[in-house]
Amino acid sequence: MQHQRTFEALECSGLSLGEVVQHYLNMGGSMDELEVDAYLHGLIQLPAQERDCISQAVNELIDDMFAGASYHCCRAPYSPEHRSNLRLQSPPAPPARLRSRLRPRPTRVDS
Repeated sequence: MQHQRTFEALECSGLSLGEVVQHYLNMGGSMDELEVDAYLHGLIQLPAQERDCISQAVNELIDDMFAGASYHCCRAPYSPEHRSNLRLQSPPAPPARLRSRLRPRPTRVDS
């Protein structure tokens, strides 16, 4: 399922396989283009770490393409292992702390 939704995100965004593989390799991925292509088409299985690295590469490239713009594009999902590790590593911030980050800070004007 992860491979299918990652491939849909790649297609939806208009990214090429070559762009994704290059970014994936730059992030430390270890599979070549043929293996990534086979994974995205459901022909082979990859370890969760490699699948998540491919998903992250797709999501980062989508973010770069649409920086500052509103877009309605698919996102590549992460493995359940990745999501549970994120929950363990980064607990949600308290609501008050979140609100203070969202409030615009006053700008100081020097004369």
